[in-house]
Amino acid sequence: MRKYLRNITVGAALLLLAGSCTDKFEEYNTNQYQIHDADPATLMKSMIETIVNIQQNDSQMQDQMVGQLGGYLCCSNTWSGTNFSTFNQSDAWNATPWNTPFEKIYGNFFQIQEATNSTGHYYAFACMIRAITMLRVADCYGPMPYSQVKKGNFYVSYDTQEQVYTSILSDLANAADVLYNYYVETNGNAPLGANDPVFDGNYSGWAKLANSMRLRVAMRISGTWPGIAQEAAEAAVTHKAGLIESNSDNAMLSCGTQSNPYQLAAVSWGDLRVNANIVDYMNAYGDPRMPKFFNKSTLAGKTDKYVGMRTGDADFKKADAAGFSIPAYTATSKLMVFCAAETAFLRAEGKLRGWNVGSKTAKAYYEDGINLSMEQYQVSATEYMKIDEAPVVSHESDVVQNATATITNTVSVMWDDSEADNVNGKNFQRVITQKWIANYPLGLEAWAEYRRTGYPELYPCIDNLSDCGVSSQRGMRRLSFPYTEAQNNKANYDLGVAELGGADNEATDLKWAKKN
Repeated sequence: MRKYLRNITVGAALLLLAGSCTDKFEEYNTNQYQIHDADPATLMKSMIETIVNIQQNDSQMQDQMVGQLGGYLCCSNTWSGTNFSTFNQSDAWNATPWNTPFEKIYGNFFQIQEATNSTGHYYAFACMIRAITMLRVADCYGPMPYSQVKKGNFYVSYDTQEQVYTSILSDLANAADVLYNYYVETNGNAPLGANDPVFDGNYSGWAKLANSMRLRVAMRISGTWPGIAQEAAEAAVTHKAGLIESNSDNAMLSCGTQSNPYQLAAVSWGDLRVNANIVDYMNAYGDPRMPKFFNKSTLAGKTDKYVGMRTGDADFKKADAAGFSIPAYTATSKLMVFCAAETAFLRAEGKLRGWNVGSKTAKAYYEDGINLSMEQYQVSATEYMKIDEAPVVSHESDVVQNATATITNTVSVMWDDSEADNVNGKNFQRVITQKWIANYPLGLEAWAEYRRTGYPELYPCIDNLSDCGVSSQRGMRRLSFPYTEAQNNKANYDLGVAELGGADNEATDLKWAKKN
């Protein structure tokens, strides 16, 4: 790993970044074809690249290191011995998933906000990107500054968890309206053009993503604030822009001139391997997507198999871990932001909750989710859908790790028609398990959903080095607030801790998380 620790004063960085705004954004919002000195599309591009990090160090410090808690990937380097996987990460590493998004979003965001007077499609787009990126921060930490953040003032009061998610939902809803209306009224004009690495400037695609993200956020808070969640979900599925419902709609982020960060970390750095959890589940199901997800192991005696690495191992040599399977990416592989399969699984859960999220049954949306994922990876779902027995998920010891483990709390693929439609039975577990597989490699999202639902069951941490009581079985429940907050924003930090309802450590559940 090329260590990239940010021990910065974020407030000062934001002041510097926000200081050079243009006064021509009203003109930009009306005349899309004039060339300008400070093209807002250029400002947008670097913001877009934060929704799933392209930059190699940002990806490693967030999507890979923290994301491994979701069961998809495993860091194959012990570095200094203070790691997320063993629940004893350093203060500097712990602060990065907070500091980096704030640093990379708000400089450009403030310029757009000020120069557009908080109106128009550019501003709505910027608010949407902020919402998508800051959702990841809220899912990691809980209460955080959101609605009160102003130009040059990062150290402000924290929104409560309810306020953060409500504000994110509002920003996504407004973006869906504004962007889709602009798309229709201009006959599909694409003001971002080549500066958009996801939809090539197509605002219709972004409006669909905004609605699909609303559905994701609604489900996140469904057990804690069900009224807010149901209203948001039902509004999203009936919105005129639609949802990401076919694989042609999928939000896939091009890495452009940069290398795919997962491939770079795995192949060039040797710092990343596939997690045993996802490999062993897919092996147990005989999942035909495995060759699309992973490369086969090069471990002695196991070169014909996919072999994942167990997380939380404090005592291995990096060179020895080189034989575990790696993600099946090339340097030019795109990064998934949101796929149609997830939309179908979210609607399936919505139907189990009794929400009006579509005309199909929960079973039909569930099966749509599986079929869409198989189609995305160009494999057949026919035999997979027939699996009517719950498999045993197990891990064998190998030459690197003496880490045998077994999981029996699993479900078959086939839907149980005898079960009532609710979130208390095995069909709910089926939905979450299959959504987890389909969402590979979105580790931060997987970690959030694991904490929310408890599914799928994951292997326990091998070496638990937590000093605050993190359970080896349940895993880390959040990230503690950055030390910079306690130092530089003390009064608001104290109120944020109080709003948590528990200690500021990794064993405290967020309000939407399953508590057992």
